[in-house]
Amino acid sequence: MLIKTNYIRMKYYLFSPKLKMWYIESYKEKNKNIKKIDHSYAVYPKRFYKNIDYNLQKSYDFCFIGSLYIDKQTFLNRKWILPFIKNHFNKNSYLQFTDKKTKNIFKKELGVFDYTHKKEGLVPKEVSIDNRNFFDKEYFDNLTKSKFCLCPGGDKKYSMRFYECLMCKCIPIVENKEETYRSKDESKLGYKYYLSNSKEFIYKPEWAEYNYKLFLKYHTLEYVLK
Repeated sequence: MLIKTNYIRMKYYLFSPKLKMWYIESYKEKNKNIKKIDHSYAVYPKRFYKNIDYNLQKSYDFCFIGSLYIDKQTFLNRKWILPFIKNHFNKNSYLQFTDKKTKNIFKKELGVFDYTHKKEGLVPKEVSIDNRNFFDKEYFDNLTKSKFCLCPGGDKKYSMRFYECLMCKCIPIVENKEETYRSKDESKLGYKYYLSNSKEFIYKPEWAEYNYKLFLKYHTLEYVLK
């Protein structure tokens, strides 16, 4: 049942170390009581969404930056991206596997779009908790320059990448709806995204703006939009 499933999801997902830090930072920015944090929606502090450069051109079509083989559950949730990359990524795409294990497995580039061995990226599980609370400018610039980003789950069914796409006006691509939310409340927001088996992928600016407004309204504490 949906209600029972979402209760389990919330109970299990509330205390992701990185997200917990962002809740506390966001509440302190607004002088809100951190003992009364509402976990209904994932929330980002100002230093993330205030530092996105929206003047960047959409120079990439498809994008994925993240880990793959870092642990068994993450791979099971993300394995669908491999055939997608093979079928859709091209010279105008951007791929960067960031974790050490995946880098060791993929010794050769998967294509001209593969920056895995040319770039370094933040892998939260490979650093201490204190060092995870980091604004990775290159990562967010690449999301902002992309029309679409693959947003598979991680060690949980969802990943923070989905919200970061909304923030960067990049349209998410997921395998199924469960990858688009972490709570019952988020499941009702009606984000705009594509499923990985869609017949075509058309970048729609109105979708990007719609998602961005949802992000500001529900995933920050600063705005109350009409």
